[in-house]
Parts: sequence; structure tokens; C-alpha cells
Amino acid sequence: MPFGFIGQNLGTILTGLSMMVLGGWLYEARDGFFLSGGSFRNKYESLIILLVSVVAVSMTTPFIEQFWSSIVNQYGSTRILGVGLILGMIAVNDAAEWTFTDAKSLSVYVLGIIFIFKPGLIQGML
Repeated sequence: MPFGFIGQNLGTILTGLSMMVLGGWLYEARDGFFLSGGSFRNKYESLIILLVSVVAVSMTTPFIEQFWSSIVNQYGSTRILGVGLILGMIAVNDAAEWTFTDAKSLSVYVLGIIFIFKPGLIQGML
């Protein structure tokens, strides 16, 4: 069951998402350009930035993984998934410039609130 897998590996999943966000802040690479620090970079600068980024992100991974593991242990995976649903819906609506209060968004918010405040109800259903 996918929810069991997610619950058991939530710390690792959140670590991976954190690394993805951290990498996205360091540079942006697209077809034909490499942008870092608000400036376009040449191939040699881009290579150095990429390699330094890989090393820096790799060095921070154990600390971020430990952080997420403690959060999951403290609050439980169901509550964290609820927060993820709510924040994820807000992020999707913001990125796509969609309405935050349409029926689909509200249903996700309600589901997230149930995950947060009634985790036993959700766990009983899964």
C-alpha cells in the first residue's frame, strides 16, 4: 500500500524534497543557459558551481535527514502528511495562479485538517 510506504519513509522523502529545494536555490540550468546568484555563467563557472553545490548539499544531507526524522518522530507521519497536503495545495495554486478557495482546493484543505487533527481516523481507514 503506498500510504504505508510513505509513512515508513517520510523522513527520507522530506530530506529528498529539502535537497531538491536547496539545489534549486543554488542555481538554475535550462536549455542554453546556467544562472546562479542572479547572473548568467559560462561553462567553466557553471561546472565549478555545480560541483561545489553537489559537495555542499551532500554535506548537509545528514543534518537535514536527522532534522526530518526528529520531526516525524515528534508529530507523526499522518499529521505531517496533512501539513504537506495543505502547503502543497497552496504552492500549486500560487505557482499556477489558480484560485485558493475553489471546491477542489477546499476539499484538499479539509482533508489536510483531518490528517492533522484526527490522525487516528485516517490511520484507521488506511
